[in-house]
Amino acid sequence: MNTYKKIMKGVVAVENAVMVVATFAILVLIFINVIGRFVFNNSFQFVDEFVVAVFVLVSLIGAALACREDGGLIGLSLISDRLTGKARLIQKLIANIISLIYCGILTYQGVVRTVVEFSQKTNTFVMHWPLWIFTSFVPISGIFLLLHMVENTINFLEARKAKEAE
Repeated sequence: MNTYKKIMKGVVAVENAVMVVATFAILVLIFINVIGRFVFNNSFQFVDEFVVAVFVLVSLIGAALACREDGGLIGLSLISDRLTGKARLIQKLIANIISLIYCGILTYQGVVRTVVEFSQKTNTFVMHWPLWIFTSFVPISGIFLLLHMVENTINFLEARKAKEAE
């Protein structure tokens, strides 16, 4: 388990670095676009295309980072907060299994879509960059989601075991 936790600390460091760079790039490009609208009365079309693509990356990695914390993702806990003991364990495991399945499907479908776009040599409309580059953000983020969902489950089980040992 300690090895997995060390690996996950490295993954989190990479995710945080990507989030900082991507968010900074989005802010700078949007600022340049706003200045372009006021100074040149024209916006830079590539900014919109790039920002939308990078926003997908930021959103999914943000969800993965939120997944680390129990209750970090949006959820309805009306019933689950009132459960204790075995009922809470079963509910949490079922919820995590469903989430793992969802993350697996997201990752798989992202890989399929990326491969299709790579094989068809599809390009973006404005920048004419290969579209698979931006589509690859989905399976990459899906892998991060899977890793953090496993980490969340392990942390829950360890906390439960420590609580029972007391």
